[in-house]
Amino acid sequence: MAGRRTERRDEWRERVDELCYDGEHVERRVDLERATVVVTTQRVLAFVPTTAGPAFRHVDRPNVGTVTVETSQRLAALCAGVVAAFAGVAAVETATSVNFASFAPSVSLDGLAPLPGSDLVVGLVEAVLTAIETVLVALEWSVLLVGVAAFVVAVGLGAYYARSRARLLVVRVSGDDDLEIPVTGSDLESDPAITLEAAIRPGSGSTPACEERPGEHGRVDLEESG
Repeated sequence: MAGRRTERRDEWRERVDELCYDGEHVERRVDLERATVVVTTQRVLAFVPTTAGPAFRHVDRPNVGTVTVETSQRLAALCAGVVAAFAGVAAVETATSVNFASFAPSVSLDGLAPLPGSDLVVGLVEAVLTAIETVLVALEWSVLLVGVAAFVVAVGLGAYYARSRARLLVVRVSGDDDLEIPVTGSDLESDPAITLEAAIRPGSGSTPACEERPGEHGRVDLEESG
C-alpha cells in the first residue's frame, strides 16, 4: 500500500499541469533529490514525500516570503550529551582519585584480649569492618561504572545529534507553516534558494493569468455609456 501511494505521488509530480487552475501555468520547476518545487503564475507547489506532513502543499505566491537554506539540528540532544560528558568526567575523577576504603572506621581491639569471650567480640567487629570496607569498595566501582556509562551516553547523544543535523530549503509562508524541504549537497550546487527566490519574486518575467487585454476596459466603458 505504501509503495502504491509513493507511485501515485510520483505520477502527480510528473503531471503538475493537471493541478493548475484555469489560466494558470507552470513557470519554473526545481527538481531536488527528495522533493520537487514548482512555481506557477499564481502559486508555489511543493511535493515533499519524505516528510512526516502532507506529501503535497501549495501556497499563493503573495503569501511567500524569503527562501533560504538552513540547518535543522536537535540542540536538546547536544546539551544532554555535554551534561553526560561532564558527569562522566566527574564520576571517573572521583572514583580514581578517592580511596573509598579509607573511609572505613578503624577500631582498636587490643584491650579486649584479657576479657572472657573477647574472641567472639573481636571476630564480630572485624566481620562488620570488613563488610563496611567491601561496601565502600563496591561503591567506588559503582561510581567508576556510572562514569563510564555516562561517557557512553554522551557519545551516543553526540552521534544522534550529528545524524539529526539536516540541511533544509525553507520557504517562509505568511499565515501558515513554512515549507521545509530537505536538500542534499548535490542539490545545493545548483543554488535552489536563489532560483526559487527569483522565480517567486514579483516581476520575475511572468505574465499574470488574470491580466486583461489592452483596451478591454475602454470597450466596456463605451458600451455602458452608449
